[in-house]
Amino acid sequence: MRQQKFVLAGLLAAFLGLSLFGACSIFKHKEVTPEAKPPEKTAGKGVIQPEDQPLAEANQALDAGHYAQALDIYKTWLDRQPDNKKIQAASRESLEKIKTRADQARIQGRYNLAIDSYNLLLKNYDYFSRALSDLSFSSGEVRQNLKESRLGNYLNQIDQSLKVRKYEQASNLLLEALKENPGEASLKKQAERLLTELKSSGDQSLTDRDFAQAGRYYGLAKKIWPKFKASTGGLTFKLEDLKAAIRICSQQLTNQGMLEYRKGNLKGAISVWESLLAFDPDNDQIKKAIETARAQLQQIKS
Repeated sequence: MRQQKFVLAGLLAAFLGLSLFGACSIFKHKEVTPEAKPPEKTAGKGVIQPEDQPLAEANQALDAGHYAQALDIYKTWLDRQPDNKKIQAASRESLEKIKTRADQARIQGRYNLAIDSYNLLLKNYDYFSRALSDLSFSSGEVRQNLKESRLGNYLNQIDQSLKVRKYEQASNLLLEALKENPGEASLKKQAERLLTELKSSGDQSLTDRDFAQAGRYYGLAKKIWPKFKASTGGLTFKLEDLKAAIRICSQQLTNQGMLEYRKGNLKGAISVWESLLAFDPDNDQIKKAIETARAQLQQIKS
């Protein structure tokens, strides 16, 4: 009997234990998930800070090849913030790049680019030399390099003109170059070449009996001779040789014009004589002959 009581008591205890466990499960609080903290704000990589705005503007101008615009931006901001180390450093770097670019262009024979770059440096040198104390070049160096570039550019243009027989253009370029570089040996050599080619071209045309063309070559050589007299010492011909050749051409064209005139071809005669005046403009005899032929032509028309 006592043993049965112990069994009943055990069953009752087990039943009560299960009931209590279920109740705890019912009233158990749900776990609360903590709210996520908003992400900390960070500066965007593409955002330009106000203090860097002038540098960004200048870099944009440099990337587009607008070097003068970039330097103007630096100057504007240096006027406002003369002690700004970032702007000073950027200005210095840009000036050095322009100088290097100009030097490379000069060495490579790209003289127009070199000239533009050196002129830009000179235009801005006084300002930046005061604002920046440690530029690697002087204004004197830039001026000398600019002078060399201008001379190289003249020599290139003169050479091209001679190659295509644009002799008058070559003469004008030579005169301009000599004003900037008096006594320059390379220009003296080109002047000798010009006169020599004019004489040679005239001789060839004379051989071909193209007296008008020959006269134009000889006439131009005679015309420019005094301007390049300092370069004539080494030539194989003299001014008198040119004058004698011009007389031959004038006589030949005078005779050709007379033949046309006697045939009654007044227009042909006038055309021949006008070609003579192109290189012998002071020939009064031919001027009178043209005047007479024109008067007769007018009478025929009326």
